[in-house]
Amino acid sequence: MRESLRAGRAVKRVLLFLVQVAILAACVFYALKFLDVSRVLASLARISVWKVGLVFLFQASVTWFGSAFRLYSLCRREPPFATVFLAQSLGQFLNMLLPAKLGEAAKMALLCRAMPGGFARVTEVVFWERFADLNVLLLLALLSGTLLGSSVLAAPLALLVAGVWGAVLALKFWGGLVERLLGLLPWPRLAGYLLGVSSALRERLSLGFSLGLGLLTVPLWLGGVAVHGLMLGWVFGMDLNFAQVLAVSVVGLAGMSAPATPGSVGIYEAALMAALTTFGQQPEESLAAALLLHAVQLAPVLITGGWAVAHTGLKAALRLGGSRLA
Repeated sequence: MRESLRAGRAVKRVLLFLVQVAILAACVFYALKFLDVSRVLASLARISVWKVGLVFLFQASVTWFGSAFRLYSLCRREPPFATVFLAQSLGQFLNMLLPAKLGEAAKMALLCRAMPGGFARVTEVVFWERFADLNVLLLLALLSGTLLGSSVLAAPLALLVAGVWGAVLALKFWGGLVERLLGLLPWPRLAGYLLGVSSALRERLSLGFSLGLGLLTVPLWLGGVAVHGLMLGWVFGMDLNFAQVLAVSVVGLAGMSAPATPGSVGIYEAALMAALTTFGQQPEESLAAALLLHAVQLAPVLITGGWAVAHTGLKAALRLGGSRLA
């Protein structure tokens, strides 16, 4: 039984790798076949290095300190900030390289050692972190859609967020019934874990908590929008209004979150190119801007992620990334 499960997982990993290679190859083929690579390189050669450096520093401050401070606050400041920063850095790094989101497992494993409550409580922390991101992304998508006169792209995300909110509110108001149903599960360890998560979610959810988490999350995403606006308008000199910059940023940030390829390489560039060319920008200049924006966003993760892996050790980092409740 175990051998068949291992074989199945190995096949899934191979298939996932082949799909990632195919997506990346398709992106490279399109760029080489239909774009003038010399114009892309010329666009990159014209940019001001010191402007790019300032944009990088701004992005790094958001990536390194903004995200870590939010996680530190969600942990009720119980673990040392250095531990939270290490967990966040390692998690971001592994998420970038391993699209299966094993970085979240590594982050949870490190936090679990540093705060009481076990995996159930740490799961609750990471849930609020990710769910807050979804809510703010939806708000930005709705805002850009309102400014541009179309919110069609926000509809699938709105359905997802509404569904999760429905489940969370059901836990809040009918938690007793949910816990009785969970108690009927034939797997005691899983039932205990899910009961712990549901209890932690019910305890934390309140209007004050939601507003506070929003105040910690909105600046992170506005920082991402600002990075896109600075790079596109200030560095590349593209003529885009606020609504267009916001729409491009939402598409780009959503593309960065897509787990199709490591670091969303190819996916991000394709998404940003599609958005920019829709607003009348040249494909080659759009690709140049997308490549540089992607590099600026990945570089801080690579720097602190490399430090985190060096601190924990590569084998230990991968073992943490493979952590499972069971």
